[in-house]
Amino acid sequence: MDLAASLAELQAEASCPVCLDPLRDPVTLDCGHNCCGPCLHQRWQGLQDVLPCPVCQHHCPSGDAHRNPQLCALTDLLRQLPPARNKRKRQEEEALCAQHHQALALFCEEDLELLCAQCGASSPHRGHPLVPLEQAAAQHREKLKSSLEPLRKQVEDAERGLATQVSKTRELREKVEARRSELYFELEYFKRFLGKEHHAIESQVVRAMSAVDKKAFKSRKRWLYYGATLKSLLWEISTQCVQTDLGLLRGVRSSHLQRSRRAHPEPPTAYSFSLEEESFSPPTHYLGLQTIVRKFQANLTLDPETAHHNLIISPDRKSAIFTYERVAPNDVAHPRAFTSHEAVLSAQGFEAGRHFWQVDIRGAGVWSLGVCKESFPRDALAPSPSNGCWQFQRPTGTRLHSHMVRIRVGVFLDYDLGVISFYNLSTRCHLCTLTDTFTDRLIPYFSAKRSPLPFAMTLVTQVC
Repeated sequence: MDLAASLAELQAEASCPVCLDPLRDPVTLDCGHNCCGPCLHQRWQGLQDVLPCPVCQHHCPSGDAHRNPQLCALTDLLRQLPPARNKRKRQEEEALCAQHHQALALFCEEDLELLCAQCGASSPHRGHPLVPLEQAAAQHREKLKSSLEPLRKQVEDAERGLATQVSKTRELREKVEARRSELYFELEYFKRFLGKEHHAIESQVVRAMSAVDKKAFKSRKRWLYYGATLKSLLWEISTQCVQTDLGLLRGVRSSHLQRSRRAHPEPPTAYSFSLEEESFSPPTHYLGLQTIVRKFQANLTLDPETAHHNLIISPDRKSAIFTYERVAPNDVAHPRAFTSHEAVLSAQGFEAGRHFWQVDIRGAGVWSLGVCKESFPRDALAPSPSNGCWQFQRPTGTRLHSHMVRIRVGVFLDYDLGVISFYNLSTRCHLCTLTDTFTDRLIPYFSAKRSPLPFAMTLVTQVC
């Protein structure tokens, strides 16, 4: 090899693979390839998590490029040598029009093709927008980069969607487990009646959990495929962004056609799952209670105007908290408020029909539930049917672990028959039944004796 050829080869090896000119402020990537520092910065501009080498597309996770002082000194010496035909010129000579053997210097924006000057003047491209090669490459590179951020956001949305589905699946499994625990408790109470039903309910729960798992698995596969598709498209565009001008524009037509055929995928739809109602054959009185609960459930709210000043009524008027320290009454108490004991009435009343309501009781104390007339005196010390109050009273909880005590009590009023019944819904057992003749409007009544322990009542709107 003569000296001129060796010099040309040496200068070609010291050329930047991006701009094809002699290296300026050269840097070395993790993969071992070298390029101009400014060229690399320009190619990586706008890229965040995908930083490929312009030569081998090796992923540079850190984004750090180390300056190569030895190569920098070598390129400075090469610049002092006589100029030789560089790699860019040789590539431009090689990139010739197959028909006219002229340099491909133009790009047709309508047909997305590289053209020589003679092709640009020919009739097939007459009137088409023709752009110089470097300008067209810069424009298309910017278009590609502008699509990166929306794709990144889609990838993030896909990952968040997958996380949401996993969370919903976990919550649904917990609800299934909680419901199974409740069913087990009922089955223990009625085990002499439900021996055969036990296996049926267990199978039903297993089927429900299996259905949840199958749907969750299918949904997870759809979200994973959706995320993988977006990441593949993101990688494809990022790779095109760092190609040389000729390489970018040679493949831009096929990539445009491919992306036009393959539109951005739509995110999968989230799935929903509802638990099936359990079906079994419990005792006759249990079936009667279930009918009462489902058919006569009333939506009650508390009346703050009737509340004793030691009670705290929640903003939604569903809960009453009984404080253990006596609170000083307001300057002017409402005339309908209780004054002799901690009690509160419902805002709704009944003059006929059948009605059922549920109350969650938390904490340790003595509670009272029932109904009373509107004329029931608010300063009465001993509520009883004689003064217009029908109630059932019971203590619950102990000082030990009082915060863990919780029972649900159901109250059923049959106004026309003159019957009011109380049920422990936590154990599905009957507590008490009071009978009388009702003629006045009756209002649900809630009360508790003052206690040094936390205590609260909450109305339940949904059926049990």
